[in-house]
Amino acid sequence: MQTSRQARLVLVLVFLLGAAGCVRRDGRNSDCRWPVETSHYSADARHLSADAEFAEDLAIRYADTHFGPRSPNPSEAYGAERDRCMEKLFEEVARQHGVPVEQVSNSLGRNRAYFDLAEILPFVLLYGLAALTVARMNWRRYSPDEHGWTPGITMALFLSLAFAAGSTMLGEVWIWFAESYRIGNSHMSYRANRLFWPGHRIEAFLGALIIFWVAAAGAARRLHPDRPSGREPL
Repeated sequence: MQTSRQARLVLVLVFLLGAAGCVRRDGRNSDCRWPVETSHYSADARHLSADAEFAEDLAIRYADTHFGPRSPNPSEAYGAERDRCMEKLFEEVARQHGVPVEQVSNSLGRNRAYFDLAEILPFVLLYGLAALTVARMNWRRYSPDEHGWTPGITMALFLSLAFAAGSTMLGEVWIWFAESYRIGNSHMSYRANRLFWPGHRIEAFLGALIIFWVAAAGAARRLHPDRPSGREPL
């Protein structure tokens, strides 16, 4: 049964990571050139967001290659050249879809809920599995049958704070690498500011606390089903 659950978890993680990686790959270049789309797509909000994101990535690649610190001719005009290229690509996207260029630029960074969920959920599942494993180890080490409930609850509180703090920092690194994998570019640049985790650290910390406490309560109930937590045995 445990093996089956772990196998299902692995399949879910693989699916979510693969879904997070579903982004346009063809046509990448560092010449500030917008590739012609071979298929016709309607100019809906989701497609415009994807095109704007791809144009932004092409502009960053262009600036990195020709004006970045590691380029043959590093220049202080890096930011200006990146923005100039991005404006040019936005104009080409707008012309291709017959929409105002402002509509393209305003769509940048929108419609990210699906990507955020696909990047965050695998980490949450792994964290929940780790929290459940540690919670079970804690209750075995401080068994209520031998020590009462107080030592186990105290240690669970300490572990929950440590796990929540650690997962908040580790989760931000996870999201960074997941997004880098999704867009296929390790240079995140200012795009990191759009990621969900950096803007919701407090919520991530509180969520990690709740997950650990739920895991600890579930582990206690499973290991000692006849004794409610929080009460010393008579």
